[in-house]
Amino acid sequence: MSKRFGKADWLALGLKQLAAIGSRGLSLEALCEASGKTRGSFYHHFPDHSAFILDLMEEWKRKNTLEVADSALKEPPEDQGERLTVLATALDQDLERAVRQFAQSNETARKVLREVDELRTGFIARIYKAQGYDPASAIDIARIEYAAFVGTQLVWPDLSQQEILRLVRRFNKMVELAAAKGDSPIS
Repeated sequence: MSKRFGKADWLALGLKQLAAIGSRGLSLEALCEASGKTRGSFYHHFPDHSAFILDLMEEWKRKNTLEVADSALKEPPEDQGERLTVLATALDQDLERAVRQFAQSNETARKVLREVDELRTGFIARIYKAQGYDPASAIDIARIEYAAFVGTQLVWPDLSQQEILRLVRRFNKMVELAAAKGDSPIS
């Protein structure tokens, strides 16, 4: 007996389709073709396509943001930044770019992406605050670091995880050196 194709399977397929072929992979026809399932199977789990998109984006947020942050924040404070860096650079960069592109034309995706960007920046700022940075500097550094990370994904999409990791670590070292010299990394 074959395993039932459940809601989680539809969402996993949607994320895979989005990363591989973009938003056109999220049409009901494309999803049914890729899954080998019927429209009825899809509608058994989602009342309509809009509900699927919302659930898909919430799944992306959960897996690629909330679970990553939870894992990093379980580490001792001095190890949280490095753990977050390793986990963030291990994310599927094609999916990250595809979500940003999808958000350009889909309001639900845009709303969830804004939430994710704020959450991620907040997680990074929390780590800097735990390292002793004042709240204003922590959020400024977090915003710059996150913007550089996202920019790297967009400008150099073919960089390896190791190269992205090296750049993020270089940025963090620059912030540490400025702080050690007594210079504010944010003036």
